[in-house]
Amino acid sequence: MRTIWIVLFLVPAISYSQEDWENDGEIEDVEIEIVKDRQINLPKANRNFEKIPPFTTQKREGKLEYFYQSMNFKLPDLNIRVRPLKMKSQPISKIYGNYIKAGFGNFITPYLEGYVANKRNKDYTFGAHLKYLRSRDGPVDDENSGSGVFDVDVFGKLFNERFTVSGSAGLKNRNYHFFGYGDRDLSVAPVEEQIFNNFFLNTSIENTNKSDKFQYYTGLKFDYLTDDFEAKESEVQFDFKGSYRLGDQTSVQVISDLDLITQEDASIEANTRNIFRVAPSVNFQYEGFRISAGFNAVYENDTLGDSDELHFYPSVRASYNLTQSFQVYAGIRGDIEKNTLRRLTTENPFLAANTPAYNQDKTFEFYGGIDGKLNSKVGFGAGVSAANYKNMYFFITDPTDHTRFLTLYSEGNTGSFNLFGELTFNNEDNLRLGLRTDLFAYDTPDDVAEAWHKPNYKITLNSTYNLYDKLLLAGEIYAVGGIQALDNTTGGAVDLDAAFDLNIKAEYLISNQISTFVRFNNLLGNQYELLLNYPSRELQFMVGATYSF
Repeated sequence: MRTIWIVLFLVPAISYSQEDWENDGEIEDVEIEIVKDRQINLPKANRNFEKIPPFTTQKREGKLEYFYQSMNFKLPDLNIRVRPLKMKSQPISKIYGNYIKAGFGNFITPYLEGYVANKRNKDYTFGAHLKYLRSRDGPVDDENSGSGVFDVDVFGKLFNERFTVSGSAGLKNRNYHFFGYGDRDLSVAPVEEQIFNNFFLNTSIENTNKSDKFQYYTGLKFDYLTDDFEAKESEVQFDFKGSYRLGDQTSVQVISDLDLITQEDASIEANTRNIFRVAPSVNFQYEGFRISAGFNAVYENDTLGDSDELHFYPSVRASYNLTQSFQVYAGIRGDIEKNTLRRLTTENPFLAANTPAYNQDKTFEFYGGIDGKLNSKVGFGAGVSAANYKNMYFFITDPTDHTRFLTLYSEGNTGSFNLFGELTFNNEDNLRLGLRTDLFAYDTPDDVAEAWHKPNYKITLNSTYNLYDKLLLAGEIYAVGGIQALDNTTGGAVDLDAAFDLNIKAEYLISNQISTFVRFNNLLGNQYELLLNYPSRELQFMVGATYSF
């Protein structure tokens, strides 16, 4: 038996630390005795080394039988009534697509323009347009250099699930004066007026669904031009363009057209010139290149140079995406470029009577360039082309009347070179900028000393700015230079001064339907000449208003 004694004594030092306590509750000395004398004895256990034998069971086979009893339940029809949630219909915003504009400017210039068309119809659309702008006075001797335009046309489209039919018809009227007379005595030879009337009619049909494998377009155009003398010209043109998609990246295409042009004048007998063109090609991708390969076959019966024969030209173009935003391209092509009296008089309305129109033969053109986007707002493009022409035309003054021009055709080879660059900026429809610069060079044959009335450079800058949808600003800058003219009265070349034109327009929106505008053309007041002896008007301004409905 073990005995454990535990004696607790209070140390005198502790008692000393508590001397200042109150005398009540003093701890006394205590002695505690703990005695442990119990023993626990367990009996010895017998260990069994024998294994438990496995139990045997008798397999019994039982047959299960299933009984099915059909039960029919007749339940009443369940009539569920669903109350759909109705959204409040939003009012359709009114469209103010039709308008009437009116204004008045210096040089005694009234202006009127109107446009009207139907709205919100998925089956058809139709409308009409009218424009009247005439300046009684011009840059030389007031009424002797007046000019103007008058246009009226109607148009329409019919939409079907399979095809779309379009059509338009109208009249374009232009009037000018031969005011490039200089010091000529007008009492002997008064100023003559030139008036062009061009009636046109167009119709076309094309498939509506642009995702179809087979895409087609066919059209018919008719133009009839007359002037204030005896010139007449009619043109009928049939156009066809079809393509078939063979796969995701492969397609075949055919472009064809037929032109029948008849010109007549006092000294020109009515004669029909024909141009028939067929240009098949195949478009595919190979090793990252997008390639269009084909040829252009053109038959013409013109009466100048190598006409009245069949011409074959290559038509190949390849492009490659350097990145998702940058693309380079290059190609070679050729064609017969159609010339008409309508085209020539649009470029130079002061042509002499009996001016014949002949086609230009572009025997080949090599071209290439790059375009892309620097970011979501800035885009760019640059390129170069080198071509060879036969029958290229130039304007020279008439030696018998220097107020009129003759068209000089060079039947030899004329080289043409063009280098261009362009830059665009678009900032969410608030600010838009577009800049393009072209450089030109010509290598004329011996029968033409210079590329008369062809510019060496052209610069164009366009800009628009929308200020809080209340004030719309627009600006244009044109610069054209390096033009040389042949003065047949002296037989010498004349270097025309560079043309620089600055135009500004501002429009203030009073409401959704009413706005006012002011326009300034040739803000710097330069009387530049693009054609020899024909200066432009100085500063022109106009004020007006627009009503939309």
